[in-house]
Amino acid sequence: MTAESGLDATTGGVEETPEPASVLLRRLIADHPEERISLDDLLKGVGHRAFGLLLLLLAIPNSIPLPSPPGLSTLFGLPMAIFAAQLLLGHQAPWLPAFLRRKTLPRDDLLRLLDRANPYLAKVERRLKSRHHRFVGPPAERVAGLVILIMAIILCAPIIFGNFLPAFAVLLMALAILARDGLMMVAGWGTSIFAASVVGLVIHIGIEVIKLALLSLFS
Repeated sequence: MTAESGLDATTGGVEETPEPASVLLRRLIADHPEERISLDDLLKGVGHRAFGLLLLLLAIPNSIPLPSPPGLSTLFGLPMAIFAAQLLLGHQAPWLPAFLRRKTLPRDDLLRLLDRANPYLAKVERRLKSRHHRFVGPPAERVAGLVILIMAIILCAPIIFGNFLPAFAVLLMALAILARDGLMMVAGWGTSIFAASVVGLVIHIGIEVIKLALLSLFS
C-alpha cells in the first residue's frame, strides 16, 4: 500500500470542508476589540480572500429581502465600485482611498445584519462547490470585475427597485470567487443581465411617465 493510499485510508478520502464565507466574516467582525470597525480593519483581517469577502459584505445589506435605511445602497455601492475596478484591472489585493478606509460602522450593527442575512446566505452557500474553474480563473475574474462595476453603479443611482437584484448578483459572484465555483459565477452573470434589464425597464417606464405628465401639463 502506497503512502498516498494510506493517507486516503486515514482521512477516509474526504477533504476538509472550508469554513463558510459568512461564518468567517462574522467571526472576523465579532473578534474585533472595538465598538466600531472600519473598512481598513477589514482589509487587514481578511487576507488572501479579501476581494470576495469584502464584496460579500458590501452586497449583503441590499441583497436580502429585509428593509434597509435610505442611502445604504450608495454608501456600500461606492467602495464596491472601487473594488470591482481593481478586480477588473487584475489587482491581487484591494485598495481604498484613506477617506473610505477610515469610515467606521458599529460592530454590533454589522453582526445583527449578518445574523439577519444568515438564513438566506446559508441557502446559497449549501449549493457552493469547487467546479468549472475556467469561469473563476484570472480572465473570468476580470469579467466579473466589469460586471460588478456596472452593478455597483446601478446601486449608487437613485433608482426605485434598483437595489435588490444588482446586489444579489454581486453576492453570487463574491461567493463564487471565494468557493472557486464556476457555475455560481455564471449564475451571477445571468442574474446581472436580468438585473440590468429590469432596471432598464424601470428607467424606461419612468421616462414615459414623465413625458405623459409633461404632455398633460402643457396640453
